[in-house]
Amino acid sequence: MAESSNPLPLEIRTERLVLRSARAGDGAALREAIGVSLDDFYPWLSIAAQLGDLETMERVSRLAESSFEKGEFYVWRVWDRGGVMIGSVDLHSLDRAVPSCEIGYWLRSDWTGLGFAQEFVSAAIEVARNELGVERIEARCDVRNERAWRLVERLGFSFEGIVRHDERDAAGELCSNKVYALISADVERDRSKSA
Repeated sequence: MAESSNPLPLEIRTERLVLRSARAGDGAALREAIGVSLDDFYPWLSIAAQLGDLETMERVSRLAESSFEKGEFYVWRVWDRGGVMIGSVDLHSLDRAVPSCEIGYWLRSDWTGLGFAQEFVSAAIEVARNELGVERIEARCDVRNERAWRLVERLGFSFEGIVRHDERDAAGELCSNKVYALISADVERDRSKSA
């Protein structure tokens, strides 16, 4: 793999997890992780519609690796310390003028309820704030995906509204998204109140 020319770490370690930038060769692990969760991910995870094709998973991995190296779209695959891919988190839709980004994430179904998603999403938020210097992090969650929007609520994101029929889901149906945002000034204010 070529050396990354952007400022973000290729690997982030948390108490229980390793977040590693997506790379070629991740396709089989990606397919397996999504496959065990297909009933829970479909229809809001668009890649779920292409799951059967290993070459597509490899292409997605290579594209994510290239986008990371160029500083356009940052994807970390999340691994437990035993080498099992359990999820993914990404920073995308970067607007360096604001500065802001959007965060996306998923956790395989057989690893839910143990705080792993909160652990790795929190780590990505810290990287976005400290390394990218973003002032606004947005999370857009399908209104039907309660686990996703409950997580960002627990992490302190503020609900801003619902965008109706703004995209198509993996089944090709129009869907609506709940929009949340985490504003750096709010985080600092809340930290100083609790100190």
